[in-house]
Amino acid sequence: MNGATVPTINNAGGFIVMSLFAQTWAPGRRGVLTLSALALCTVWPAVVGAREQEIRVGGTGSALGTLKLLAQAYGASPAGARLNVLPSLGSSGAIRALLGGALQIAVSARQLTPAEVGAGAVAVECGRTPLVFATAADNPVNGITTQELIDVYLGNKTSWSDGSKLRLVLRPSGDSDSDALRALSPAMREALAIAEQRRGQLVASTDQDAASSIESIPGAVGTSTLALLLSENRDLKALALDGVVPTALAVAVGEYPLHRSLYLVTGPATTALALAFVAFVRSAAGAEILHKTGYWVL
Repeated sequence: MNGATVPTINNAGGFIVMSLFAQTWAPGRRGVLTLSALALCTVWPAVVGAREQEIRVGGTGSALGTLKLLAQAYGASPAGARLNVLPSLGSSGAIRALLGGALQIAVSARQLTPAEVGAGAVAVECGRTPLVFATAADNPVNGITTQELIDVYLGNKTSWSDGSKLRLVLRPSGDSDSDALRALSPAMREALAIAEQRRGQLVASTDQDAASSIESIPGAVGTSTLALLLSENRDLKALALDGVVPTALAVAVGEYPLHRSLYLVTGPATTALALAFVAFVRSAAGAEILHKTGYWVL
């Protein structure tokens, strides 16, 4: 459906939801459908019992802290409902669960594939947060260069400037963090491939595992996001990269090269009540929470 507009009215277990959806194909953005008018969704409370309904949502670990804050704010609002934010499922796992009917909303750090679009998934990008190189908050080092990172991943740089041991925490090869590093430069792609083959190299399977490893292992460094560090109050700091401090604004203006997107993905099993939560995230109140947790709001 190219540019078609479909107004719908639904009674969602105590809420009457009127929404105007415009599903459009985004040229050059791999198989992504956007909800260009989702923010126009208007919700009226109809029955007090609507609060008893549960919206199941889950996905990329980097957004879970922010998602919990959004859920708390939405639950306290007049039109709110209870959200069950599941532990980290990863982007792909959450989208599979969504299409299988186990979730009402999937939270993804990547665009949809053509197959996922064909199965009925619809994504809206809500914000972007810097993908950062995190280390302990008490590490005296505040910045790192791309060449230093390449040397770290190659195994040529094994200590910090004060002589203390540097320990690298990797993410799985198919993770979006690893994909972003490969895209940074051919030299980084080669260095990451070597690090992934290194015997005994620590690999953290989830965003939360990675952050906990970096917090607990002396001298550790690894990828995370500004949103995770802020929303989960981690005892970590984001290193400046080539002299650029990783902020949401730096991502927006193109000064900082790495970011993770926040997509809210809906599907055939998504209820009208869940769509109302997506509209809340896109509202001024939702945007304020996104901004406070390190996102550039789109």
